[in-house]
Amino acid sequence: RLYKINDNAPTIIFFHGYHGVSSWDGYGIFKMCIENGINLLMADERAHGRSEGKTITLGIKERYDCKIWAEYAANRFGEKNDIILAGVSMGAASVIMSSELGLPVNIKAIIADCCFSKPSDIIKETVRKMNLPVKPVYSLIRLGAYIYGHFNLEEMSPLTAVKQLNIPVLFIYGSNDSIVPEAMSEELFKNCPAKKEKIIINNADHANSAMTDYKKYQK
Repeated sequence: RLYKINDNAPTIIFFHGYHGVSSWDGYGIFKMCIENGINLLMADERAHGRSEGKTITLGIKERYDCKIWAEYAANRFGEKNDIILAGVSMGAASVIMSSELGLPVNIKAIIADCCFSKPSDIIKETVRKMNLPVKPVYSLIRLGAYIYGHFNLEEMSPLTAVKQLNIPVLFIYGSNDSIVPEAMSEELFKNCPAKKEKIIINNADHANSAMTDYKKYQK
């Protein structure tokens, strides 16, 4: 979905989270763009919404889709149009991991809202919270991903990609995130060599920062 203000305005490309939809995960970005005259492209990621596919890969394959959408926007609006890649949770992981594929020159920054450090780590964290044995369950999940999804859960991670970033990054996290531990946000922030900033939205749960404190989120 493209919400175009005008051809000369900057553009944000937004990617939602796992089993998410842009209309919910992108509430803050949508409101901010409409209020400030920014073009907004909201993508349905693979296996979501109107996009094809049956397998969700926690950003590993989705990063290629991010690159294609970035190239589409660059071609549509031209190289003089500044573009920001933004994502929530898995969408943020997809955006960060897409950076290692080589992006158009007019990608000026990344907004990563409640991003996890590694697909493998967020799966292990979820298994742990379910009080299941982490090592054998994760091994089965990784095997299933390889057999049925045709991808390796450990072939790429936001933590690996963020170490090579050379464009500014805004990290956003909620202080009450029940899905992604704060330690993951600290690890990503610490290992990012580019210009960076991190804001914590007090009392916000996972993917809920804009709805908790929109004023701070927009600022």
